[in-house]
Amino acid sequence: MTPFGRAASALIALTVLLSFWARPALAGNTSGFLSGIVTHSGQLVAGAHVTATGNNRTYTTATGPQGRFQFPPLSVGTYDVEATSGNLRGAVRVDLGFGGASLTVALGALKQIAVVAASSSTTLRGSGSDVVLNSTALTQMPYNNSFSEMQLQLPGAARGANGVVHMNGDHGVINYQLDGVPLPQELNRDIGGEINLNDLSFVDVIEGAYPAQYGLRFGSVFNLSTRAGTGPAGLDGNFSYGSYGTVNSTLGYHSPLAGGGGYDIAFSGMKTTRGLDPPDFNSPHNNASSTNQFARFTLPGGSNTYTNVTFIHSMATFQIPNDVQFGEPAATDDNENQDDTFLAVQFHHAIGNVGAWNFGPAFKTSRIQDFGDPQNDFTYGEQLNVTPPPFGNGGTASDCANAISNPGSYLPTTCGVSLADDRTAVDYIMQGDFTRSYGNHTLQAGATYDLTRVSKYYGVTLQPNNFLAPILTPATPDAATTVVDDAPNLGNTYQTYVQDSWRMNPMWEADYGLRYDFFTIKSTSFAERFGAFSPRLKITRFFGNRASVYAYVGRFFEPFSFENVSPEAAQLLNLPLQPTVAQFDLKPERDTQLELGGHIPVGHGDLGFRVWQKNANDLIDDTQVGVTLLHQDINYVLGRLSQEALNYTEPLARGGRAYVSVAHQVSLNSGCETQLLAPCFGAPTGFTPADHEQRYTVNGGILLRDLHGGWFSMDGEYGSGLSSAYCEPATLFCKQTPHTTFDVEKGVAVTPKTALTFDVQNLLNDRYYVTLLNAQGNHYASPRTFAFGVRFNP
Repeated sequence: MTPFGRAASALIALTVLLSFWARPALAGNTSGFLSGIVTHSGQLVAGAHVTATGNNRTYTTATGPQGRFQFPPLSVGTYDVEATSGNLRGAVRVDLGFGGASLTVALGALKQIAVVAASSSTTLRGSGSDVVLNSTALTQMPYNNSFSEMQLQLPGAARGANGVVHMNGDHGVINYQLDGVPLPQELNRDIGGEINLNDLSFVDVIEGAYPAQYGLRFGSVFNLSTRAGTGPAGLDGNFSYGSYGTVNSTLGYHSPLAGGGGYDIAFSGMKTTRGLDPPDFNSPHNNASSTNQFARFTLPGGSNTYTNVTFIHSMATFQIPNDVQFGEPAATDDNENQDDTFLAVQFHHAIGNVGAWNFGPAFKTSRIQDFGDPQNDFTYGEQLNVTPPPFGNGGTASDCANAISNPGSYLPTTCGVSLADDRTAVDYIMQGDFTRSYGNHTLQAGATYDLTRVSKYYGVTLQPNNFLAPILTPATPDAATTVVDDAPNLGNTYQTYVQDSWRMNPMWEADYGLRYDFFTIKSTSFAERFGAFSPRLKITRFFGNRASVYAYVGRFFEPFSFENVSPEAAQLLNLPLQPTVAQFDLKPERDTQLELGGHIPVGHGDLGFRVWQKNANDLIDDTQVGVTLLHQDINYVLGRLSQEALNYTEPLARGGRAYVSVAHQVSLNSGCETQLLAPCFGAPTGFTPADHEQRYTVNGGILLRDLHGGWFSMDGEYGSGLSSAYCEPATLFCKQTPHTTFDVEKGVAVTPKTALTFDVQNLLNDRYYVTLLNAQGNHYASPRTFAFGVRFNP
């Protein structure tokens, strides 16, 4: 065994030993310690009974001789903390993020629950642009029932086409942890498709200074807690109708279980005549629909022990909008279906009030089907011929290959492309980890294994008289030709980590850890394996309870997607530029990130700041296959990403909030080396802006809640635009289209549990291109839209 292999084995053995010593917990552990003191008339109260209720569970503990209490690590979410001593009672509501929370519960004559919008320890221990959103923000901000609209209000978020969000200069590479389980990313680099905003009760976003427990994807980390009720059984739901015939509806039910658990079920549906961002102002053929089924069961198993079962199924259908402005027939009928199922069973057991262990299996399957319309797709290829062809009635073979590999260019006559595919990714996951505090140290360790199988059928059909026909079928050189790829891929991913948080004294804290990631991928013509150690270190200096500054350095390891075009199919699509079958040369991305940040108290709010730079080797991006919806990972030799960001958040009365964030970011790629689908046959380029780079982003919003249960909310977004080839004379720093949008929502309470809602999206009706002459194609943003609805709570 090599020294590298022995070191990896040692880390895995250490992780397993630690896990069994205190019993295991999750490799994406999304929990935090909740602690504090109980007081009465300014005096500490010993022996008070304290409960924390949230996420379908009630936890109990008591204060010690110094009036302090601590719960074992709790899943991130909103908790009602109640303390009683004799006839005295006090209660506080707190949002618990992964950084934990410390609070004070004052006993007295209680009239209502006090609300703590975000605990100081959660804010200070996170990066300068971390964000916590509770159920109030998720349901009363003007997100229009859209998960991606919520994401776009986060620091450094840039709008991509068709609901894709680029976080912190990365190409949609986001790490989702759903009820503590990492969501796999396989098909089309498409992840989170099964997440419905109505299924969530809490979102804890980590944007930087990632501890060792997080790996594989680093645009940002989303710790998501699914819906979980408290109190008596009851129904909740919403219904809305708006522009483009858009209908949204959700119906849910919550009920407690004997022994302290509970369950939630929900059904959601949506349909609209504007599903995707179209290439023209009003492209026809753009209907979409989706259905979603959700269930969560929290089954008690004793004191602070329980089993959590989460099930989500979603089905979405899309018509692909037609580019009639550039000659695509209005009757063209290309469609896509997406089907996702997620199931996780997680066992949780507390170790007194100092730790917890969790483990369990999870299952994820995703299926995407594309249905082409060859006859009209080929007509579209002919209409896109805007210059006289070099010969005959079409382009050269190299023109076609260039057009397929670079969708920002125009297709010559003979390069009409039609896609039919059926691809399914299945993941079997097993994970375990533990968390335990030892005085001033909090130790965590964990391991995850993911077995992945990607089954696929690609049929990329080139129109009659195409450049491949004379090569592959010389007897019928004028025939249509279909390049077929049905080679399955099998992947294995292993993750382990060990980390410690050491509070050296009230002013200093050190967070340090080491993780090891290893994966294999094999198919009919290749087999590869890669692994890397990733050390992380963060030093934080605290200045009282509301100010801090930190320095961070970390190594990251990011695998490429397990879905890819086979080398044989890639060669055919690149003929004659690729005369032989290319080597499979995709590589994982390896990064070093340096970061400085902190928090400054401003009035009642918190001003976070963050400056970082990431240097990437073999930077991963993706490219589009012609004008189809099929994507393929590629590598650039180097990447340089950096950002300067400010994020201000202020809690308002009755659980409202105000926020504003400003970010400047740079995302540059240099050179190219991959031979699959997008070969670099010319001279490698120097550092150029990525197609998803948006230099300047400003987000802001406000939620005002009234005394009667109603609210008014508004958010705004400014973006300087993504990379484009629009500018004349040509420049590498051309950005299109700058835009400013505002969304508003008004909720009018008609009963204590029912409200009428009125929404306006894109209030100023700023019609702009999300992408224009961009490698992602041309896509128009939505115009001003309206929606009316009703919402009710149990």
